[in-house]
Amino acid sequence: MEREEEHAVYGFRWVVLAAFMFVAAVTQLMWLNYAPITSQTQELMGASEFRVVLLATMFPLVYIPVSIPAGFIIDRKGFRFAVIIGALLTTAFSFLRLFAGNYALVLVGMIGISLGQPFVLNSITKMVSTWFPTEESALANGLASLSLFLGMIIALAATPPLLKAFGETEIGSLRWVVLIYSLVSLASLVLFALLGKARPPKPPKRTEREALGEEAAINLKSLRSLFALHDFRLLCVIIFIGNGSFVGLMQLIEKILNPKGIETGTAGNIGAVIVLAGVVGCVVLPSISDRIMRRKPFIVLAALAAAPTLFLIGALENAALLFIVGGTLGFFLLSALPVLLALCEETTGSTLTGTATSMLLLLGNAGGVVITLIMEGIKGATGGAAESFFWAMVFLALLFVASLVIALRLREGTEA
Repeated sequence: MEREEEHAVYGFRWVVLAAFMFVAAVTQLMWLNYAPITSQTQELMGASEFRVVLLATMFPLVYIPVSIPAGFIIDRKGFRFAVIIGALLTTAFSFLRLFAGNYALVLVGMIGISLGQPFVLNSITKMVSTWFPTEESALANGLASLSLFLGMIIALAATPPLLKAFGETEIGSLRWVVLIYSLVSLASLVLFALLGKARPPKPPKRTEREALGEEAAINLKSLRSLFALHDFRLLCVIIFIGNGSFVGLMQLIEKILNPKGIETGTAGNIGAVIVLAGVVGCVVLPSISDRIMRRKPFIVLAALAAAPTLFLIGALENAALLFIVGGTLGFFLLSALPVLLALCEETTGSTLTGTATSMLLLLGNAGGVVITLIMEGIKGATGGAAESFFWAMVFLALLFVASLVIALRLREGTEA
């Protein structure tokens, strides 16, 4: 009886999660702020396409050096402290972009926002382990991950009509869009500061072992200790392939599909279906994972689904079929992220979950940069012909065959 009183589950955990989701969605909204209006932004800023694309590219580039320091801060100070830092950076530097006619200031603004992103995204598992019991871990991680995809969708869907509504031929219209998004960011900061409590009065019951011990030091030595864990090493490779392939596909989807005779708008809609299906998957599959308390089967399933669907995206030319295949890919692949994060948390224990998540997301972002460049390289190596992206998609499919082999070697707690 005394043991049961040490733990408790509070309804307020869902409020904390919702406040966190608001901030997380805003980070993705800021990331893709200029992506759907690249051509208009070029004209309004008088900047080249490369310079406009660079605004979004700063996010994965900055993530790589900042991710591990952010993880150390999360584990030392808690998720609330880190999320508020991230939200403050996001909001403050977003307002700097109101100088829309000055590309240098806009770039500095995007770099500052990029600095804030790891403090927010790397806090996902720390927030979950602080407020949620183990049997709700995958679902809570899934909802937090869902908010990232919602932020992307809102950025892609809302930005063009907003710009048009304010008059897309005037630089002032871009300032209005930035102002609206900056105020949304400010609202998320205030809401989280009010509702994002650092911890409940009593902790939730966690069944995972503390692999590195409750008193594990948070330093470079502990980082090395993480890599001594069998499952953690495998998860690092899996997320490098999984997130890297997703980023490569989404960044190049227009160039992949256009040579098949699929218009830019349709290609964008196929990309949106991939993300929307992922949103649904992030609720459905993590819930099942929590119910049966298994993680490995869903990571294996994601690799099994990704290999053939990526090949089909490279081979098929029928838009209707591509919508179906893309939806299947998104449902299984994107829903694997929260399950993977839950397994990471259960592998390392809550003490170092912020650092562990930071390393995983660092590798995921690095994978996005590396795999995108390799895909472009394969296209060039095959002569740059219209059909040459087929071999880049074959490359992605083969990566997931390798990922499947790696996922099958996961031990998942009791299998260790």
